[in-house]
This record gives sequence, C-alpha cells and structure tokens, in this order.
Amino acid sequence: MGREMTLERKIFKMGNSYGTTYPKEVLKHLGATAGDEVTFENLDDGTVKISKRKAVELPDGIDTEFIEMVNEIVKENDSVFKGLVDR
Repeated sequence: MGREMTLERKIFKMGNSYGTTYPKEVLKHLGATAGDEVTFENLDDGTVKISKRKAVELPDGIDTEFIEMVNEIVKENDSVFKGLVDR
C-alpha cells in the first residue's frame, strides 16, 4: 500500500449544484480519467469513500446501444413504472 496523503480542495457553486476538482494524485490512485464515473459512499464515521465505478460486462449479444435505448425508455416512462408498483 502506498503512502497516505491529505489533499484539500474548495467546493464551488455550479448553477443549482456544487462541484470540486480532483487532484491528479487522487485520479491516479483511483485509476480514473475524464469521463469515468465515481461513486460516493457515506460512512458511519462521517467520512465519504470515493471509488471509480466499475464497468459492467454485458452478456454476449447485448451491446451498449441497446442498453442506452432501454435506459431512455425507462427515463421517459418513469412515472408509469412507479405507478405499477402500487398495483
């Protein structure tokens, strides 16, 4: 395991959201680059664990275009799907 280090960044306002930058040392440690997704896990001790989101391997015969199409259908019909839960 490598040497531990503490790095600081300021949080800034971006429209209705907030953002920050990542130090290059953190990105290197995560193995992350621009365009990658990260997950945030709130821990009981008040800290937050940041991890690079792992890519999902799709089964043979299913490509990313199909998954994107399904995701779009789910987004467009979200209220319909939520309504089915109550039936």
